Amino acid sequence: MYPEGFKLNLDTLGFIIDLFMIGLVILNLGLILFDWLFQVPPVQEFLAGMTPGFHAFYRDTIHSNFLFYDLIFVSIFLTEFFVRWGYAIKAKVYDRWYFYPFIHWYDLVGCIPVGSLRFLRILRVISIIYRLHQYKIIDFTSTRLYRFVIFYYEAFMEELSDRVVLK
Repeated sequence: MYPEGFKLNLDTLGFIIDLFMIGLVILNLGLILFDWLFQVPPVQEFLAGMTPGFHAFYRDTIHSNFLFYDLIFVSIFLTEFFVRWGYAIKAKVYDRWYFYPFIHWYDLVGCIPVGSLRFLRILRVISIIYRLHQYKIIDFTSTRLYRFVIFYYEAFMEELSDRVVLK
């Protein structure tokens, strides 16, 4: 019934949390992207003309307090980070307790509410999808994108190893 390597207890809870976090990150990145587009005057004019009520609501409520709403997402992301770090310490996932923040640096840096660093949150989605692939819940090995990337990766590694051997 469950995929191979998937334990019903903590893995089920981890899976539910992963799905929830993917949804939150996508929602947060969508909000960041929309707010970025909202700052463009032609987009504001278009929204004001098409949906004046939504434009006024978004401008007065969300856009003017965007940092506050982003910090709500950041607090959820940091809470999840620290819970996973505590679990990693308890389960002895890494050799030392302080390895977790270094290995998952993108989670911490992505939580800094600066415009250029916010898009590192997409790495959180990639890491969750990779974790789901490890649980064998999703399988990327049969997709065309995976075969394309692995073909060029193997060609690159072969060329690189040939050059190292020659030197």
